[in-house]
Amino acid sequence: MHPLSIHWLDCEPQAFVEALLEPVLEMPGGRLNITIKPNPDQDASNREHYAINVTPDGTHLSATTVSGVIYGASTLVQLYQNKALSNLERIEDGPRYSWRGLLIDPARHFLCVSLLERIIDGMARLKMNVLHLHLTDDQAFRIECLSYPKLQSSQHYTQTQLKHLVAYARTRAVRIIPEIDVPGHVTSWLHAYPEWGYQSVSETQRFGVHKACLNPADEQVYVALRAIFTEVTDIFSDDCVHIGGDEVHPAWWQEDPAVQALMRDAGLADLRAVQNYFTTRIVLMLKEMGKTAIGWDEVLHEDMPQMVVQNWRGMTTRDRIGGHRLPCIVSAPFYLDLGYPADMHYAYDLQAPQADAVALEDAHQKDPRLAHVKDGIAWTLQWRREAIEFEETTDVLGGEACLWSEIVDEATLETRLWSRLPAVAERLWSDQAHPDFGNRLDALLQSPPYHLEARQRTALAKLGLTAEQTTIALLLEPVKWYARLLGRDALEARISGHEMPQARPYQVHTPLNRVVDMISPESRSATALKRGTDADWQLLADTLRRQDTSQWPDDTRPVIEAFKAFADQIHNGDRAAAQALYVPHGEYMIAAIHAWLNRA
Repeated sequence: MHPLSIHWLDCEPQAFVEALLEPVLEMPGGRLNITIKPNPDQDASNREHYAINVTPDGTHLSATTVSGVIYGASTLVQLYQNKALSNLERIEDGPRYSWRGLLIDPARHFLCVSLLERIIDGMARLKMNVLHLHLTDDQAFRIECLSYPKLQSSQHYTQTQLKHLVAYARTRAVRIIPEIDVPGHVTSWLHAYPEWGYQSVSETQRFGVHKACLNPADEQVYVALRAIFTEVTDIFSDDCVHIGGDEVHPAWWQEDPAVQALMRDAGLADLRAVQNYFTTRIVLMLKEMGKTAIGWDEVLHEDMPQMVVQNWRGMTTRDRIGGHRLPCIVSAPFYLDLGYPADMHYAYDLQAPQADAVALEDAHQKDPRLAHVKDGIAWTLQWRREAIEFEETTDVLGGEACLWSEIVDEATLETRLWSRLPAVAERLWSDQAHPDFGNRLDALLQSPPYHLEARQRTALAKLGLTAEQTTIALLLEPVKWYARLLGRDALEARISGHEMPQARPYQVHTPLNRVVDMISPESRSATALKRGTDADWQLLADTLRRQDTSQWPDDTRPVIEAFKAFADQIHNGDRAAAQALYVPHGEYMIAAIHAWLNRA
C-alpha cells in the first residue's frame, strides 16, 4: 500500500506543517486533505481552532488560519505516537487560553539563533504560541543597539538576526515578546553608561539582586529609553513589550539626593511610588509607539497604569492583579528552573479559586520529593502578605513557563526544557487535566525533536561515562528549588532572612559540564521503574553493587556510595533505611529511591 499523501486544497502549502507530519506519512495508504479557509468574521478567540474528519475518501484537516493547521497536524502526530490514530473519527479543538508562553533567558547565558529556532519548532509542536525573550539583565545586554552602541555585550544578536527570528517564528504561529528589564537588573547598562545611575559599577558575573538601577529623576534616562525602545519596537512587530520591573534594590534611590528631590516635588510617598512613577512613564512611552507594556508583579501599585502584569511570586499575586482590574499572565506554578517534576506543574489550573491554588503551593512543602528544600519554599510564604480575597475571576490571558538560565547554557537547555514543558503546554491548551498524561508524556519525550533519553545518554557519554554508568546516572536528579543556584551557605542565609551572594557556587563563567548538568530535572527512568517487578529492582541492586566508585567523576562519588547502600535496602526491603538515603548527596538526589518507595 502507498504511504499517506498530503494534498493542499485551495491554499498555499506550508513547509513547516509538512515537516511536522513526516512521522504520520510513514503510515500506509490514503489521503490527508488540508484546507485553510480564512474567515474575516470569525471571533478572534476561534482563530486557532481546527477540525479533523475521517471519511471514506481520506482524512480532512481544516482551519481558518495557518496556526490552526499547525495545531491540527500536531494532534495527528501525537495520536500516531500514542497508537490512537486508527480510532480517529472526528475532532474539533481549540485552545483554552490565547497566551501559551515560554520565557527563555539568553541574558545570563547567550543562546545561539539556531537553538532559538529549535525552541520555536518545539513550541509549535506543543501548540504554544508566545516566546518571551529576556534579553537584558545585570550580566549582559544582548541586542545590537545603534543609538547607544556601548550597551551591547560582546555576544549579542544583531537587529537583522532578530528580525529573521521574528519572521521564522511567525511561520510557526509563534509571537516573540522582547523583555528589556528596567529600572533594576541594569548593571550591564550602567557599566557602559554610568551617567544613567547613581554610582559607577563594575561588570558582574554573579547572579542575584544587584543594587544597580536607573535614575528615575534624570530626564536623560528617559531620552535614552525612548531611543532604545524605538529600536526594539522596530525589530519586534508584536503588540506587547515586556519592561521587567522586578527586584529593584532600594539602596540607591534611598541615597540619591535627586531621587529624594523627585519624591518631594512629585508627592511620591515612598520608593514603591517612585518605581510606579518610572513605570507609568515607560508604559505611556510605549503606548505612544502603539505597544502594550507587560511587567512582573512587583509593578503592582494602587496608582499604576493600564498594562498587563505577569505573576511569579506565588498564586496570590494573580488575584492581586485581578483586584487592579488588569490582565494577568500566570507563571508562578511554571518555573522550570526550579527542577520540579512535570506532575507538579500539571496540577495547576490557572483559574482555580485562590484557596485551591494556595493548597497546591502548601502541598509542595509536604511532598517528599521537595523535603530537602521545604524550608526554602516556606521562605516564599512572605509573598502572601499582601494577598487579597478577590471575589471575581481574574482576567487570565494564559500562562507562561519560565526557564531562567543561571545554570542553563546551550549544551544543557533542551534537556532542562523539554522534560517538563509539555505539562505546561497541555494545561494551557486543554480545559481539564487528563489522568493518562504521564504515559503520553513519555511517548512524546522519546519522539523527535525531544529525544530526552537519547539526548542525556549522548551528553553523559561525552563526559566519559560508560553505558552502564549512564543507565545509573539516569536514575539521579539534581536537587530542587534554588538549592543548586544558591548553594548551602546562601540558601541557609536566605531562609534566615539575609542573603550572601558571594557564597553562591555559580557565576556566569562557571562551567556547566558535570553529570548534574546533563541529567533531566525529573528522572523519567525512575518513574518507569515504579512499574518494575521485583526482578527489575534486584537487577538494579546487582548493578549498583558492582560499581567501582573511584571510576565515577569526583562530584558523583558521594551519591554513588549512597546508591550502593540503597542496593542493600532493596535486598532487605528496609523502607526506613532507604528513606534515610533520600536526601541531597552534594547536588544530587537519588530519584530511584522515591520510585522504590512508591512502587505501583
